[in-house]
Amino acid sequence: MKALANIGRIQISNEVMLLLLSLYESKGKSFYYDDLFNRDVQAFEKKTIEINLISIAKHLDLSMTEARIKLFAKKKMVPRTKDEHLLANIKISLLQLQSNPDEFEFLVNEIYNLAKLISKDYEPIVFNTYDKAEDGLLKTKKASKREDLEQLLALFQKSLRSNKHELTQLISNFYVDFMNMNIFTKHNDIIGMIVLYALLLKHFNVFKYVSFYKYFLNIKQTWDQGLITANYYWSSGFAQTDMLNRLLVDLLIKAYEEVDIMSHEYEFEKNLNKSDNIENSILKLQEIFTKEDLRKRHPNVSDATIDRTLKRLKDENKIRPLGKGRGSKWQRIIKGNKKALIEQLSLFGE
Repeated sequence: MKALANIGRIQISNEVMLLLLSLYESKGKSFYYDDLFNRDVQAFEKKTIEINLISIAKHLDLSMTEARIKLFAKKKMVPRTKDEHLLANIKISLLQLQSNPDEFEFLVNEIYNLAKLISKDYEPIVFNTYDKAEDGLLKTKKASKREDLEQLLALFQKSLRSNKHELTQLISNFYVDFMNMNIFTKHNDIIGMIVLYALLLKHFNVFKYVSFYKYFLNIKQTWDQGLITANYYWSSGFAQTDMLNRLLVDLLIKAYEEVDIMSHEYEFEKNLNKSDNIENSILKLQEIFTKEDLRKRHPNVSDATIDRTLKRLKDENKIRPLGKGRGSKWQRIIKGNKKALIEQLSLFGE
């Protein structure tokens, strides 16, 4: 816990301070976002889980086809391989975190339960042990890293309650300590990645509406370099966590920017009939389009609503299906409405 114990020596640059001011201004809109998205919060959470799981599978480079990964992300599937068991276990952990982020207890038992869940039907995970010198004796005894984890968690909670340190600094320094302490026998990287997500979800509810791991995947290489830099002086108590913290702050700001754009679109759309809005999107899309194209444009609309709209437009002879199954496409029969849109936007047209 050398990084967290020495967090007091870290000085925040003026550039990062400005970024933090922007971040916390966005964080202050959380109540507005919760109130605005309340009606469709389950649809947002479902979509977020799907994107998170697909991104994690890419991050871990699992031996699964892209189609199989998407099926696991969307549906409850029966795992057939070790990697599929791992992905299924991760999905359960994300679902539990997403449903009750505020109830995540930062305790040893909670994190150990997470480790056991990740390892279920996959690979056993237990606490590492090491030789610890007994006081005043030239003897050693086997000690469990469970005690080290307990001390790290206690230090984090104490630092959090003190209100003396900035939150993202605390989280990034905790993460560096966890990754260096090698707490469990296997998969500390996966457990650390999920604990990091749990901390962010608990304190920054932006990740109820957008995917954390989508952004994390985009910065994976830079993040790994930042972790190597932080690890270099970790043992001496001078872990260089600036790079990781900057990446974390940038990630959070981009997530809030995405939610802000979503909120403007959602506020406009919520007063429109969802089916009519989907039809309007179809008129703007290419002549050949897929159901996935509509999902991307309307992430808060359920699949059932999209299916009903497609059926209605098919019955009205405005579109027709091309093929069958998950990969099927649709063709728009009627022309797009560019002219209509221009007329609609004309302020003084007759």
